[in-house]
Amino acid sequence: MAKVEFDPQHFKTYFPHAWSSKFTAPVLLMLWDTAVQFVGDDDSNSPYPYDPERCEFKRRNLLYLALAHIAQMYLRDVDNLNSGLAGRITSASEGSVNVSVETYKADSLQAQWWSQTFDGQRFWMLTQWTRGPRVYISKDPHPHG
Repeated sequence: MAKVEFDPQHFKTYFPHAWSSKFTAPVLLMLWDTAVQFVGDDDSNSPYPYDPERCEFKRRNLLYLALAHIAQMYLRDVDNLNSGLAGRITSASEGSVNVSVETYKADSLQAQWWSQTFDGQRFWMLTQWTRGPRVYISKDPHPHG
């Protein structure tokens, strides 16, 4: 059973934009535990594979994406810091600097929350398959069975 252990230096290397010197060790562990609640960190609580011996890192990558998103949201909440724009820029002006952004059109509150950062958008898209297929019910049978 492979378990993903949090490596702050590895995370910082790949997600420097989500890193802050304001993160104390207890805060980092709290944010990591939150990411683990979304993704899981071992085979018993996660559907995503992780096997470093076979170069399979999907679980760790998703944990880091979730952590990057959560960290950016945490910084926004704590410091009122706007750490970047997520979405397509729809307009911009130069005098008094004004930018309008259209985010990914989300079909649920969860998707809207994840779509607030680039890392959250990537996480949401990469985990789409775990949310299951859509079932459409019709009184007319499909012609091919």
